[in-house]
Amino acid sequence: MCLRVLRFSSKAVTNEKLSIMDKLEQFIASILETRKVWLLEAKEGFFAMLEDNNGESYIPLWESEDLAKKAAQGDWEGYTVTDMGFSELGHWLKELSADEIDIAVSPEADGEITAIPSYKFRNWLKPYDDHSYKEKDDEEDDDFDYGEGWAQPWS
Repeated sequence: MCLRVLRFSSKAVTNEKLSIMDKLEQFIASILETRKVWLLEAKEGFFAMLEDNNGESYIPLWESEDLAKKAAQGDWEGYTVTDMGFSELGHWLKELSADEIDIAVSPEADGEITAIPSYKFRNWLKPYDDHSYKEKDDEEDDDFDYGEGWAQPWS
């Protein structure tokens, strides 16, 4: 699918920008009400992604389960619709920003996406983060028996 990327920016106001702003306002109003976004998950921890002709990557987010279900066809058929709360999303957006992966707000079936940089979306989301998400500590799942003496100083 060929993507038509509409980028959010704070520069000049055009008719196209107004439609982008309308879409973003609708998206934001919906997610503020539910305090979550919807994604398509291929398998645990692996989510649907989009890439434009310039090699830029996007994670698509939807404001409702129904919209995400409608998108789960074609290349994404068989993906599971899953939700993510603001707290977890805030942590994840930090990683996406570091990986230079942006957000596609409710992508259209025709390939048109409204893109917003993940760091901007994260900054916007910060005041609504309830800090309920805690990253899993890898050591908690460490059931390997190291045996005696494994932590002894080198001689």
